[in-house]
Amino acid sequence: MKKALQKILAAGLISAMALGTLAGCGSSETTTASSEPQSEAKTEAASEAGTEAGSEAAAADFTDYSGGFPEQVTLQVPVYERGWEGWNPTDNYWTKWIQENFGDKYNVNVEFVSIGRSTEVQDFTQLLSAGSAPTFIFHYDYPNILAYYAQGAYQELNADEIAYYAPSFWGTMGETIKDYGVIDDKLMVVMGNRTELVSSNFGTLVRKDWMDELGIEMPENLTEYNDMLMKFKEAGYGFASEPLLAKSFNFDYNFRGWPNDEEGRALNSDLAVASFTWEPTKAYLKNLNYEYQNGLIDPDFYLDTDGNQSKSNFVAGKAATYACYINAGTQENVIDPLLAQNPDAELAILDPAAKSPDGEAPQGREYWPFGMIYGINADATDEERIAAWMYIEWMSQPDVIDALQNGFEGKNYEVTEDGIKAPTGYTGEEKLSNNDNGDYWCLVNANKQYETEEEWRKSIIFSNAPVGYEYLIEDILAYNEKYDEYFTPDTCFTVPVETLSEYSSDLAELWKESYVQLVTKAATDEEFESMYEEMSQQYLDAGYQEILDEKQAAFDAGKFH
Repeated sequence: MKKALQKILAAGLISAMALGTLAGCGSSETTTASSEPQSEAKTEAASEAGTEAGSEAAAADFTDYSGGFPEQVTLQVPVYERGWEGWNPTDNYWTKWIQENFGDKYNVNVEFVSIGRSTEVQDFTQLLSAGSAPTFIFHYDYPNILAYYAQGAYQELNADEIAYYAPSFWGTMGETIKDYGVIDDKLMVVMGNRTELVSSNFGTLVRKDWMDELGIEMPENLTEYNDMLMKFKEAGYGFASEPLLAKSFNFDYNFRGWPNDEEGRALNSDLAVASFTWEPTKAYLKNLNYEYQNGLIDPDFYLDTDGNQSKSNFVAGKAATYACYINAGTQENVIDPLLAQNPDAELAILDPAAKSPDGEAPQGREYWPFGMIYGINADATDEERIAAWMYIEWMSQPDVIDALQNGFEGKNYEVTEDGIKAPTGYTGEEKLSNNDNGDYWCLVNANKQYETEEEWRKSIIFSNAPVGYEYLIEDILAYNEKYDEYFTPDTCFTVPVETLSEYSSDLAELWKESYVQLVTKAATDEEFESMYEEMSQQYLDAGYQEILDEKQAAFDAGKFH
């Protein structure tokens, strides 16, 4: 298998224009909720994971609930609310199917708790403050897990217990959990699996018909990209989409230089707070200022807080580009409306190198070797925690995962001649959610399961490509493979960065205010340099310097992956 497919690419960050739902961190003492404190030996086993969890000796310490709990246990499971029309994430065929096939079997009431995808940190924080957070408390990004930990959200975990009640899950993820699940030398969280093959469907759409009409080849660096935008402007076509960067802080990747500086990345590459004072960020903002001052991007980009303005501009034929996840819904929500107003429109995927300065590598964020990260609510009872492990174990079974991910043959999918489970577009009661029920099985897997590279490629094209636009997904995959070596993971600290909780919210507002002013008001290079220097000092004084100092101390102490 090619190296590009062995590494896990964060396709949603292949372009500096991606939107995210990323937030800050917090801090306080953690608490442990269990019927009895862990022994010193257990604590050591959890932190070092040095015991053979699930051994006969360990098994004697645990109650067998395979026949069900004697008294009903309520298991509260968070699930994302993504605003999909006609989809109730907490009450649908599949939530009932989970209750029937797991809950009823073990006398567990599975209660799904809605968490806004774009407001998840706020939602979890409010639930934690009110003492009503669900049994699982999760996030895809480790900095936010550290924030929840610092708020006292989690109880300490016992590796032997997890292995006893979830042996299949532990067999797959045990080694990863022993490495990455330890915070402050205690086992606090677990994580879902991320297999070698992962669906990549994020890209930046560009108007190929405009390029063809003007004789423009696909740009392969920032100079060529800006030249293309200038030609679009001069021809009266349109500008590039550029939403407000309020929560997504991956904008500087292409400006970092290659190879990366490990220390610089550790201190500044953060999904929780913008690295305003970092040289790559300055380079990014200077280019954005150039694009704005020359009319190459949406003049009202700072009003686009959710990406809808970017989409509307693209659909209306006002914008040359639009960054989004390419899936079946893209046809209904983007392509068909675009063609209705612009029948001759043709599309391509922008080469990620187009957003990189001349001679620089088109960098991106590589995933860590795990998916969803989660711990058990500090207030959960022993029985609730055990029910959680049993739930994870049940969902880890191949037949359960297959049903949740693919549905039922003859309804949700048909098997093709070459053995591919091809979605049928089924809209009946048993329909899957728009991400193939991913918000239910994310606790055990980050991506759908495939046997071979060929099946992976064909399946994600079936699943994601709008009809007649299969080439869009194929091009995304080709770019991912081409630039594979330039993807690196963000630094993962193993201790909370406590100052993030204190300053990240205020810094987020200061970032938006400062960078918008810098981009829109600096009319010359001299003005840009002066404004940037002044704003950088304000940013440092507002708490960012303290964040950098705390990260430096953690880095120097080796408290990071």
